[in-house]
Amino acid sequence: MGRGNVCTHNECEGLYFLDKDLLDVYRRVELCDCGQIKGFDWEEKPKTARELIDEGMSYDYDGKETGWGYDEHGSRDNWRNMVEHMTKKLEKRFPSFQRINTLRARDLNVVLRNGLFEIAIVDNEWSAAWCLLERADVDDSGSNRALMRHHYEKYLEAIKGFLIEGWGEAFGYGGTWARGKKYTKDDIA
Repeated sequence: MGRGNVCTHNECEGLYFLDKDLLDVYRRVELCDCGQIKGFDWEEKPKTARELIDEGMSYDYDGKETGWGYDEHGSRDNWRNMVEHMTKKLEKRFPSFQRINTLRARDLNVVLRNGLFEIAIVDNEWSAAWCLLERADVDDSGSNRALMRHHYEKYLEAIKGFLIEGWGEAFGYGGTWARGKKYTKDDIA
């Protein structure tokens, strides 16, 4: 199954995905003699799903089967750190963007806005989708449309570059429920 069930619709919009395997945190679970979960082993360093996969290990939600269980709090902290990292990087690169925190639609959390665009993040369960969106409240004719066309590619390239810089990879949109091209540090200028 693909991991790209988020898309954009307008001419000067786009997005890049960060695979949740790089964000979801798992911890070794301690089991009682009866096989029930006693709790997490807080002494051992947690691992992301990707780290476990790369080490040839498996994981499951509660850890009963594999000994590695999902750490909801650690995963939430990882998500917040990712949002903060990306927001700071984009604010610094593009001072025209101002930090906000508002919902644009059911699942589009807008974190940055300037006079023409909004940058939103979507948690679609399989990935974190970073979307560059045209502002709905801006007249997109004439000079505004020209400005959008002039700027949107550099904003998208920055989103892709900062995802790769922080997590080693990013994915482009490949169609409904399809993961697009994988980008790595070799793909950024």
